[in-house]
Amino acid sequence: MTLKVTIKGNFSIILRCLEPSNELLGRLRLVPFVEDRIPSIKQQVTIDDKNDALLTVLLDIPDDRQESVMNNFIAALRSSGQDHVANIFHQESDKVPMSDQHYQLLNNKMQGICEFLEPRDGLINWLLSSGVFTSSNSTSVLYGKQHVSDMARRTIEILQRKSDDSFEQFISALHKTEQDHVAYMLTGIGKLPMSEEHRKLLQSKKEELEMFCDPENGVVSALTSARAITALEEARIRSITNLNGMARELVETLLKKSDNAFDAFIKAMNKTGQGHVTYILTGEGSSQPLSKKCRAKLMQKRSAVVKSIYPDCIVTTLISKGVFSSYDQQRVKNQEMNENKMNEMIVDLIARKSQSDFNGFIATLKECHHEHVADELMGLEVVGEIQAQVGTREEMARADRVDVDELCVNMQRAFNSDDTEVKTISEVLSSNGISVTDIEHGSITVKFRCRDHVALASLEKLHTSKRLDQLFTEAFYPRFAERGLEALSLKIARTEFERHKEPMTDEHREKLLSSAEHIVEKLTVNDALLDKLSLCSRRRQTIERAAARQQQVKTLLDIVSRQPDFAFTQLLNALDATEQQDAASIISSGYKPASIHAEYGWKEIDELLLRIIMLSDPGSNHLDTLHELVKALHGIRRQQLVPTATSPFAENVKSVLLNMLDNMATEYVTEPGNFLIFKCLAVFYFTIFTATASLRLYAAENRQS
Repeated sequence: MTLKVTIKGNFSIILRCLEPSNELLGRLRLVPFVEDRIPSIKQQVTIDDKNDALLTVLLDIPDDRQESVMNNFIAALRSSGQDHVANIFHQESDKVPMSDQHYQLLNNKMQGICEFLEPRDGLINWLLSSGVFTSSNSTSVLYGKQHVSDMARRTIEILQRKSDDSFEQFISALHKTEQDHVAYMLTGIGKLPMSEEHRKLLQSKKEELEMFCDPENGVVSALTSARAITALEEARIRSITNLNGMARELVETLLKKSDNAFDAFIKAMNKTGQGHVTYILTGEGSSQPLSKKCRAKLMQKRSAVVKSIYPDCIVTTLISKGVFSSYDQQRVKNQEMNENKMNEMIVDLIARKSQSDFNGFIATLKECHHEHVADELMGLEVVGEIQAQVGTREEMARADRVDVDELCVNMQRAFNSDDTEVKTISEVLSSNGISVTDIEHGSITVKFRCRDHVALASLEKLHTSKRLDQLFTEAFYPRFAERGLEALSLKIARTEFERHKEPMTDEHREKLLSSAEHIVEKLTVNDALLDKLSLCSRRRQTIERAAARQQQVKTLLDIVSRQPDFAFTQLLNALDATEQQDAASIISSGYKPASIHAEYGWKEIDELLLRIIMLSDPGSNHLDTLHELVKALHGIRRQQLVPTATSPFAENVKSVLLNMLDNMATEYVTEPGNFLIFKCLAVFYFTIFTATASLRLYAAENRQS
């Protein structure tokens, strides 16, 4: 049979199964009458267009050259791994093109296969080693496409151009690479693919799963052990550096799995203490994800929390409360012994936990001497007791007389429902950053939540001014007046306000940390010093166990910087009490190079002196004295080699003084003038005192430098 007759008789099947690979076209460059047409063939966009162009060229071969061209074409087909196409022209083996049945089956199942097929994890390698795919096929799939679904589609498109026995080899490869559920779609045998219900559930909850699922917390290990995912898939998930990305990859992996994988995922969540993730998917269980409000607060206060926690103090307690797992502990400890990085990891892990775990975190902070951090996250709670003043007249001694329990229930309902009767009190509290969080039985206990220390001060003012008594009385008196209620008063112990300590200010924290490198030789960490500081046993042991003196000092300052703000003053007082005034001075001013300190100090003195001169009355007898003081102070400045101020201050002062002296009246100062002189004298002596103290400090700093 001639070349033309064979092509015309089998045009459709050849068009469908021929692969115009670079290897095939490269060999055809050596065939006369074809070689010159190869460039135009390669320029075609689709595979079918390239095949059509090639077959058109072959149909144009002169009759006397058809046999030689056909032989060369057959040889080129066999050398490029297309024996099933070569056998159409001259059969030498049992290889035949893919049957219509298998071809159509792959076509019909294309969409489903693309959703579930995973070409990357050994499937293509297996097809390559078994001779179904060529190396160019492998490259086309794994490196020619970015998305897995596109890789899957390309795999099927290549397979459809292979021999019919390649279909069975593909099914075998699916089983060998643990993709039985994909084989089921083609054969009806094996595991069922994930149901549409479960797929839609995972897809619709994808954002929440990324936020709360913690794959590293034993989940991927459990899924691999259950053979829900492969070892290669586990490695790919673990290769991602952030938890959100890992969770996203895990969900994408599960979406390509059998329906059994969904159940395995739920079991893994429950097994690893992530019941709140199960709740996201099923709505079942008592553990719920961290509320949006608490999560937002955790993110908002992230920086402050990271700077204020001492991680060694809380991790053990978090584990004992079941908030942290051993996986969590290891991840925190892996942060290169950098406290801030450890704290960032703690915050990131807590953000993925349940609401009950977050509550356990807050309880841990309070138990482990981190109350100021708990206040930062939750607000400052103040507990008071409402006392009802009830009439004692005889007519009130009846059964319907108001009782405490009934009043308490009414208050609970009113605040929970935001009733009209409590609208005024709620507005007043809210405008001051305060809310009522609970009303409890027994005696009527009311709990307030203050946004910050400013709100706490506002609450204290409302309480001491009796404004709270007035607001509560106005809210509930009308309902219970006929039953004897006369007034309500709120009792809040002073300790409720005092127990909330302000967090370390940024200024004080900076002073502590910036001084660490420069006071090692001036600060001695000993029992006398530590006994005067508010340190829990763990913090104290950490300081005492530091190997070197420098590390002890750094650890002490770091720990103090994470405590409430009173710890700053407490440390300075402790240093003074243990005769370490030099160290206290450096910390209190914050370390800067001596010349910078001195220049800043002189500028401050200059400004104070100029203010006194400008306030002085022209008739003051102290202007000469002020002029002499300025010259003396600047003489000291020159002796200490302190850089001069930016402005020619001495000249400015001299000019001001001379002008004032020229304009002085000859008569004695009047009474109002005498009063002004008295005022200026007070400021003047205060300035001399400040200048003297400052000079002592700057001289000490110069000696240090």
